Amino acid sequence: MEPDGMKKIRACIGSNDGDNIAQTHMGDTEHFFIYDLFENAENRFIENRVNAAMDMEHAKEQKMETIMGIVEDADIFVACRKSPNFVKIANKTRHQPVLVEARTLPEALALLQASFQEIHGYVSRRKQGEVFGFIPELK
Repeated sequence: MEPDGMKKIRACIGSNDGDNIAQTHMGDTEHFFIYDLFENAENRFIENRVNAAMDMEHAKEQKMETIMGIVEDADIFVACRKSPNFVKIANKTRHQPVLVEARTLPEALALLQASFQEIHGYVSRRKQGEVFGFIPELK
């Protein structure tokens, strides 16, 4: 249940073990961990989704489309490394890719929370139909 009127971002983070953010491209991870982040610095784990596209050929449009179907409800896609598909997502979709310099899921969530207002601004622009190639890098 969302707090009344509170801004929210749904984040998708790739991980192979549920503790550490994968040190690779998001599409090459075993699982997608879905979180709701709130402007009051709270976050809520929603679910873990299996990446059925993990073994598909890297950087291909079909892989990107399959992953987008798995995590369609996410506002942001979070990874440690920029991939060719992250660039395509930024340039062509309503989803906002975000790069984080983090080792663990809690570290990644903390970086996202520290930049909540900035990231929410990008998400809002995309929800209003604006598409732009910028990919924020959080350290």
